[in-house]
Amino acid sequence: MVEIARKICKRLHAYLRMDRYSGKVYSVYPNAVHLQTSIGMVSVLTNARCLHPFSVVINSTKQLERFAIEEGQEVLLGDERIEIPACGFSVDLSQATDFDLSVDSMQTLFLPTDLSIRLRHLLRVIETNSRQDDLGPLVIEARSDSYCDEIRALLPALHTAFREQDPNACRDAAAAIGGIGAGLTPASDDLLCGYAAAYAALSIALGRSNQRVLSLTREMASGAAAQTTELSAAVLLQCGEGLVSEDVYQLLRALFSDVPYAAMVASAAKLASGEGAGGVNLLTGVYLALSHQYGGRDD
Repeated sequence: MVEIARKICKRLHAYLRMDRYSGKVYSVYPNAVHLQTSIGMVSVLTNARCLHPFSVVINSTKQLERFAIEEGQEVLLGDERIEIPACGFSVDLSQATDFDLSVDSMQTLFLPTDLSIRLRHLLRVIETNSRQDDLGPLVIEARSDSYCDEIRALLPALHTAFREQDPNACRDAAAAIGGIGAGLTPASDDLLCGYAAAYAALSIALGRSNQRVLSLTREMASGAAAQTTELSAAVLLQCGEGLVSEDVYQLLRALFSDVPYAAMVASAAKLASGEGAGGVNLLTGVYLALSHQYGGRDD
């Protein structure tokens, strides 16, 4: 059976056009299959899902578990196709639209004079969508759990490391924070991804060197990746290379522009609802980065 890909991460597509790769099925969910490959974690997502780094979205709305895909099965990638021979599953990439998910592709970003107002709107979205066990209480008045308390004590070192642009300190601070929380992608890792993405976008708006920014985000990702799950480590490392999800990409473009507040709020709300608690954690990381790396907060 051949499924048609609708859209694909541009950087992943570039790799697949250059060579053939192999791997194995890492995990299978109704709407996502994660493939462990020689170029990193690659994901096949159903039509309803937002595009993520190194992922492809197929047109099918059928639950992926129904394709008899199982963990450990061999995967072949290349020549405009992703194949899992054991179950006959194949994805045709030839008609997929490329989406550039790299933050450094957003060269039109600028620092809006009303960024503080945009951050207040972002804070309201976090407050509205914050639920038990996420990290919203780090930036809003709400009852916090032990995860929040643990992370709160570690954040000052992260803020200082990025403010001083010290790669080694970024790695050490992130290593202390990485892997805190339950699940395959712990809450603290989502926060770090949001933090790194927002810092990169802010740096573009301020005209900083992209290579300097990457030296910080790569070290941050490396430090946290060593402390967490294999899947979450892959997400962190992709983020460290400046790659973000489609929803995060749209939010950053809205934050660093003059689009109406309603459009920016809609982007933030879509991210919060589309990723569940993980979306709120990402937004919390975005808010923390911007409020501490530009807003002048020292707490």
